[in-house]
Amino acid sequence: MAYLGSSGSRGSMYWNVALWSTRLWVILSLAAGQLTEQEKSTIIDLHNELRSKVQPRAAFMQKVVWDETLRVVAEAYAAKCIWDHNPQLEELSMGENLFVGTGPFNATKAMLDWFGEHMDYDFETNNCPEDKMCGHYTQMVWADSKRIGCATHFCNTLEGLDFEKATLLVCDYFPSGNFEEQKPYESGEPCSKCPDNLSLCEVNMCVAENLFNSSEKPESDDTEAPTVLPELPRMTTEPFAAPEEPTQVHVKIERDMESKGSHGSKTESVSASLVMLVWLLAALVL
Repeated sequence: MAYLGSSGSRGSMYWNVALWSTRLWVILSLAAGQLTEQEKSTIIDLHNELRSKVQPRAAFMQKVVWDETLRVVAEAYAAKCIWDHNPQLEELSMGENLFVGTGPFNATKAMLDWFGEHMDYDFETNNCPEDKMCGHYTQMVWADSKRIGCATHFCNTLEGLDFEKATLLVCDYFPSGNFEEQKPYESGEPCSKCPDNLSLCEVNMCVAENLFNSSEKPESDDTEAPTVLPELPRMTTEPFAAPEEPTQVHVKIERDMESKGSHGSKTESVSASLVMLVWLLAALVL
């Protein structure tokens, strides 16, 4: 009887440990799949910094701002864990960039990897070698794209890619870029072709006066409210050429990225996870 009792207690203990491990893994997974405010700022700041430094220089380049409507769209699609582009991009007039990695997510690396495609892009001919990708770069620096919303999701598996436990990043752009036969911007003296409604020049970019400090206030009073997105599918005219195939899928996939030390941009998520961990351990002890 003592043996049976001991065996039963041990079995219960193992079950509790397994349950605790499962809960902890879920908590850490959720924490890893959420963009922090610092990461959002990194994405916007790097976009603007890199857009301001394009070569050849841009006669007209808009400063981009964060858009919560686009973030919601990106978040909903990222949660599907599909390694392909959102099929509704064209009807919503959005562009999209994708990135995936199996290690701790690094927003800076994702942005620099996309921008690094400029090495293979020929601005004069507006061409990219067939065996290379340039679509992420051209969407990043597309002058007319002025709003960005991004989201990450931690995926146990990824449809269309042989990955497990990977973080998928989806960034949506409005208006969309990568129109066939069009260059991402017009070259020339920076801000020399700013329109009247974007008459100010800030670090080689055309901005409206109410867009200053937009990094602190992503919901700035721009003339085009983000709520325009739900109305776009009802449009029946196409003032421009139809977009080419949505921005090419990123193949510079990251496996086993460096995980040593603390990941500064995830401090909030990690802290929350540690609190939950302490609570679970206390529950086990009691």
